[in-house]
Amino acid sequence: MNRVHFKKIALLFLVATLNLLTVSHSFGQNVSVSATVDKNHLSLEDVLQLSIIIKGTQNTPPPELPSLPDFRIVSAGTSSSTQYINTQRSVSITHNFRLTPMNTGTFVIGPARVRANGKTYSTQPITIKVEKPATQGTIGNKNAFVVTSLSSKKAYIGEQLIYTFRLFHRVDAKNLNLKLPFDKAWFSKEELGEPKSYIKVINGMQYHVQELSTALFPLKVGQHEIAPSVIDLDLLHPSQSRSRRDPFGQFFGRRTQAEHKVLRSKPIPIEILSLPDGAPKGFENLIGQFEISAKPGKNNLEVGDTTTLTVTISGKGNVRDISLKEPPLKGYFKIYPDKPEFHQTVQDNQIFGKKVFKFALVPLEAGNRILPKFSLPYFDSAKSQYRVVETQPISLTIRPSAAKEELNLVQSGKQNIPAPKPEIETLGRDILPIFTKLEKFQNTRTDPHSLTFLGTGFGSPMILFLLAAFLIKQQKRMKHDVAYYRRRNAYKNATQRLKQMSSFEHSDSKEFGRVLSEILREYIGNKLNLPGKATTAEEVEIRLKESDYESANMTRKFLDKCETLQFAPIASGSTKELLGESENLIKLLEKQS
Repeated sequence: MNRVHFKKIALLFLVATLNLLTVSHSFGQNVSVSATVDKNHLSLEDVLQLSIIIKGTQNTPPPELPSLPDFRIVSAGTSSSTQYINTQRSVSITHNFRLTPMNTGTFVIGPARVRANGKTYSTQPITIKVEKPATQGTIGNKNAFVVTSLSSKKAYIGEQLIYTFRLFHRVDAKNLNLKLPFDKAWFSKEELGEPKSYIKVINGMQYHVQELSTALFPLKVGQHEIAPSVIDLDLLHPSQSRSRRDPFGQFFGRRTQAEHKVLRSKPIPIEILSLPDGAPKGFENLIGQFEISAKPGKNNLEVGDTTTLTVTISGKGNVRDISLKEPPLKGYFKIYPDKPEFHQTVQDNQIFGKKVFKFALVPLEAGNRILPKFSLPYFDSAKSQYRVVETQPISLTIRPSAAKEELNLVQSGKQNIPAPKPEIETLGRDILPIFTKLEKFQNTRTDPHSLTFLGTGFGSPMILFLLAAFLIKQQKRMKHDVAYYRRRNAYKNATQRLKQMSSFEHSDSKEFGRVLSEILREYIGNKLNLPGKATTAEEVEIRLKESDYESANMTRKFLDKCETLQFAPIASGSTKELLGESENLIKLLEKQS
């Protein structure tokens, strides 16, 4: 009875296996591919969801999308499905893509191609229409909108402009991705501190406002249009509950529904003017309003003494690029210039800077000297005229040196000359016996250990000398070669700061992201001898690619992620993952350096 029962089970298992193989084979042959979209009409503020569905197999490479120059394409992940209907097995996989329209008009999404089982399958084309966003009377009726402004629509080349981006939203927003439109051929830019958050009432409706300002410096003359700023975000709308009294609402809060939006600002036209004729001598394209002053350490000194002449230039504009020549005092003073110090502040969305130049002066002869004036020519953009500011004259009183030099004179006449000591003096006698017979002198075998000891003993001073010379050379290089010093200490400084960040994991995510971005930029700046904190994510990527770093694109994406935190705070638990990601990225960059 048991043998019969066992044979029946084996037969059923064999039949099931054959059926499964037959079904799998049939599905491997019957492959179908289709494409769907979630809408055919949309505005520039909407996003199109494109899905490529592959039925009959799950082992295919990603689909090949057609060229879509009027859309920005982002992968939205994949999903797979396996179903059994009446003992029939069906499998499928769906590739999702998010298409952001960049222009209005009617467009055709061409066939997408999928390669499976040695064949190529194509989807049917899809026609969609993109229109301008529908106006809702006034902007105050919208759930979210953006506004950009420029401090002036007409500016001189090199003049400081302030570009301000503002995001207004009535509902919560997350997953923000901001893209500012500045053309490097037309503008150089500089960040103006941290973003601002505040509340503003428009038409009786309360909006949360995120404001970001950037300083722009025009580089070319002519008519130009600053392209719209684009921000992707998810708006969280509270869903309507079926019952007014939700018994679980107090425990789980109100449910929300996410709506993905793409908001664009309006383009801003600007006219960039050339500077007028009549520039004063020594003018070096300095635009703004500036002041200059000079002050000595002391006015009364002696020959060979030292005083420090401090020249300070401050004002509104690009103070960082100002240079100052040595005063023409050679022949009267020895001049030792120091490295300039630069300080920058932001007040009312304007960049104010101060640059301090120091010169150590050592007088060579006594007398009264008047130091020459320092002049700074610049173009005052507010008054549209050239100006020259100068320092006040400085007088120095230089006295002869108080230290008298003593001379050793040769005296004539007889002198008591001490008696010379004997050239050879017996200090002691050798206690070893003196051998006079030849047989006393015999060759003895030298112990190899003693030779090693002697070699080590005689070689140790040379090794110590070479080691000391190497260390001294390294110390001198670390002291005088700034680029070498920054490069050697880049990884050490970055890892120390990252360790300190572990204690701030539960702090404000905006500040957390800003500091992480600063650490990474500073590390790359030290490695490549760049002003790391002032570089943008795009500039970091370009510099790393020029230096053959394979992780340039990965670094750009991480910096972009840190920047999004200033608009979209994350949960405190996610900061630990972000910290680990930054540590791994710096280790990877260190290996590639």
